[in-house]
Amino acid sequence: MRRGPDIGDAPLAEVEAALRRASGLSLSPGMRRALPAAIADAAAAVGVAPEALARRAAAGEDAAVDALVERTLVAETFFWRHPEQLEALRDVAFGQEGPLDVWSAGCASGEEPYSLAIALAEAGRAGRGDRIVATDLSARLLERARAARYGAWALRRMPEALRRRWLVGEPPEVGIRPEVRAPVTFARHNLVADPPPRAEFDVVVCRNVLIYFDPALAAEVLDRLLAATRPGGLLVLGPVELPLAGQVDVEWLNVRGASLLRRRSAVPPPRPA
Repeated sequence: MRRGPDIGDAPLAEVEAALRRASGLSLSPGMRRALPAAIADAAAAVGVAPEALARRAAAGEDAAVDALVERTLVAETFFWRHPEQLEALRDVAFGQEGPLDVWSAGCASGEEPYSLAIALAEAGRAGRGDRIVATDLSARLLERARAARYGAWALRRMPEALRRRWLVGEPPEVGIRPEVRAPVTFARHNLVADPPPRAEFDVVVCRNVLIYFDPALAAEVLDRLLAATRPGGLLVLGPVELPLAGQVDVEWLNVRGASLLRRRSAVPPPRPA
């Protein structure tokens, strides 16, 4: 791993605090060790010295913090991640007659929402008017998602038959068919600071994002995700994040080896005597 400049422990602690305020990101030990290198990359993008970038970020300057957030966020994702969850969604949610509204929160470079669009198409939902809102904090990753060009590493878990049906071209670079791109729209969104892009989603998917927040903040974001799900709708977390929902009042559905969380339907108030 490339080492960044030595700017001292105190400024690094202040920079980390600024990152947490802006994005909720709680740095793991490995991410903390990589922070000087991220500062150097952000400084090069902004055109200042790393020490100056660190001072500006620590002071909360928006441009400095945004540049650093772009180089610190974890973007590990790929097509057809956790396929058992996609199969469970097909069984439980994709049979709905009317259009489905889906939120892919923390979508990174787009592999997840496009996988959801492929799963909907595989379920025979073409022409139903389904909509997938895909959001992320990183403008840089959203640009990549909109470009919809992917290499072999992003395809490493995708079944070959699906790749040939729904993607165009051959590795090392493939594109996405128009019918898969059509239901997906991308927008910048901060899970920590911004309200949900819409209320009453049928399905909210936020996988492998909450693990980067401290437990208290993860619980707050989880409440917001659930509030954006319609009564009776589904919330999908990464398998490693499911313990975070242990105290949340939801219905647990175990389907095809996957756990989905269903928001309980609102109970009407009792009629007056």
